[in-house]
Amino acid sequence: MDVKVGRTYRAKRPAESGGLVNDRTVQWIGSVGQVQYDGPAVRRGSRYPIVSRAAFEAWADRDVTNELPTGEYQDWADYRASQPSA
Repeated sequence: MDVKVGRTYRAKRPAESGGLVNDRTVQWIGSVGQVQYDGPAVRRGSRYPIVSRAAFEAWADRDVTNELPTGEYQDWADYRASQPSA
């Protein structure tokens, strides 16, 4: 997967966080394989988490940036309604 700064990625198993899908937006990529991200699961006032690139890629399923309004995350109820019934 080609992880890029400013792009938003969805989990392989999306979950709800504060009424939104727990997507992650990449804030920074370090030279030694670190990824720093923001998203609904990151508490306000907290530092952006840093994980290894391998861990981020294992978590991420796909880039959803072009599916979302600029600077916003998808509402959980809308996401669930768009999924096929199990």
